[in-house]
Amino acid sequence: MAVEVKAGSGAKRAEKPSVTEVDTSVLESKLGYQIRIADRVMSRDFFQSVGMTPVQYSVFSLVATNNNLSQVAVGEALNMDRASTMAIVHKLEVAGLLERRRSLHDRRMHALQLTSKGKKEFTAVNKRVTAYDNRFADRLSATEMKTLLRCIRKLRS
Repeated sequence: MAVEVKAGSGAKRAEKPSVTEVDTSVLESKLGYQIRIADRVMSRDFFQSVGMTPVQYSVFSLVATNNNLSQVAVGEALNMDRASTMAIVHKLEVAGLLERRRSLHDRRMHALQLTSKGKKEFTAVNKRVTAYDNRFADRLSATEMKTLLRCIRKLRS
C-alpha cells in the first residue's frame, strides 16, 4: 500500500554522482555528519521497498501498537511538531489506513485508530520494514549491533 507523497516531501531518489571530487575530510570526523549520511543511505530506497516514508511508517506503527493514541502523543513520541504530525496523519487517513475520532476522555483531542484496511496492511508493511532493516543490520555482527543501538540510545537521552 503506497501512501501518496507529493514533491518536496523528502522522498527523492539520489541524483547521479558528480564527476567533481569533493573533499569531505573535515566532515568525516563529525558525528552529526556520519549520522545524517547513514540515515540518508538507509532511507534512500525505503519508500520503494515499503510503500511509505520512514516517518509515515513510524506514525502508522505507533497507532497500530497504541490504540486511541492522540495526535499530540504521536508527535511527542516522534519529536515532531503539530503541523508535521497532522500532515502525516492526514496522508495515512486519506490512504484509508487510520482514522481520527474524538477522544472519549477529552473531546478536544483526536484519538487515532487503524481502520480495518490499516490492520490488514500493518502486518505486511511491518514485514517489509523488517526485511529492509535487516539488509543493513546484517552488515554488523550481533555485538556491533548491540553496541550501535546502545550508543544511539545514549545520544538520544
